Amino acid sequence: MMILGEDGKELKTGYTTGSCATAGALAAMLLLTEQMDVPAVAITLPSGDALQIPVEETRQLSQSSAMARIIKDAGEDADVTHGLDIIVTVTLDPANQMPPYEEVVIRGGKGVGTVTKTGLQIAPGEAAINPVPRQMIGAHVRRYLPEGMVATVTVSVPEGEKVAKKTFNPRLGIEGGISIIGTSGIVRPMSDDAYKATIHTELKQKRALGETTVILVPGLHGEKYAQGLGYESRQVVHMGNFIGFSIQSAEKLGFEKMLLIGHSGKLMKVAGGIFNTHSRVADAKAEILITELALMSAPLSLIEAVLMANTTDEMSALLEATVYFSAFQNLTEKAKAKVKNQLLEETQVDIVIYSMPGKILGDTREKNGETNL
Repeated sequence: MMILGEDGKELKTGYTTGSCATAGALAAMLLLTEQMDVPAVAITLPSGDALQIPVEETRQLSQSSAMARIIKDAGEDADVTHGLDIIVTVTLDPANQMPPYEEVVIRGGKGVGTVTKTGLQIAPGEAAINPVPRQMIGAHVRRYLPEGMVATVTVSVPEGEKVAKKTFNPRLGIEGGISIIGTSGIVRPMSDDAYKATIHTELKQKRALGETTVILVPGLHGEKYAQGLGYESRQVVHMGNFIGFSIQSAEKLGFEKMLLIGHSGKLMKVAGGIFNTHSRVADAKAEILITELALMSAPLSLIEAVLMANTTDEMSALLEATVYFSAFQNLTEKAKAKVKNQLLEETQVDIVIYSMPGKILGDTREKNGETNL
């Protein structure tokens, strides 16, 4: 899949580990149930688009089991998982109970991490295979699942444990391997110049079509959350980690209103004046929040607990039943002020920050007397 950069140059996208696992599961199912040894498979992405992924190898392991190997392709800008083998084994067994039962069981094999701490999308003790990849794998396996059978899908990454040391998994409490991730299923080019060119091109296209309001989100999860708030996809632009570049580009192109919608793990950083939110650039979420808590005279024990929390979702859970939960609204207001300070014109700006469970943590729209920017 290709996208156009600002200069018209085609940029190659890649596919996520979640898409690789889905393709592997589908290829293994095709061999197992249809006796089809395919060179590539077409999977359906969460957006509804189709993505064709090459299949490096398939092999029948037994009458009831088959495997497929996919090579991870990160596209224009390689990440640490680029070139890894993603091996998926599917085993079919008769269901031992009456429906309803779990038709597709998904497990992590060698090189796929195990979650050991709370605050992530997956419960402790489970394989670090995120919800969207689990949904994708399940949907594609069910297409070819014989009635009365259960499919056990095991995802393995032989080099995963070694590569995981170069990721943030050890800090997040994910042990023994990489995570199988992806919300959109594709990997956009992530070099600064390539990604910024993509953002600018999309902003320019929307402005040319007459849009005066832009909804800026980090990625697909933010877009879906915006849709849940009643906004339309035609207004949405994915800004990735490049918040400063995106708001300044939107201003230069003449957008009158901007609404930033995103998870607390990204947008809370803006309250601290951080406009490139990549964790390798700046990861001060906890420090920003505990500073706000200190200004609110929160107990030291609570501040320490927040500082030790694994994720911003865990932080919000610690504060939810306390009077200090309003710290998130305070930080959302401060993030808005920081954005305004980056702009030269009187562009209307609002921000919505939410948690992964979907709860709004901070929302400046009502301060403008508007519920729909």
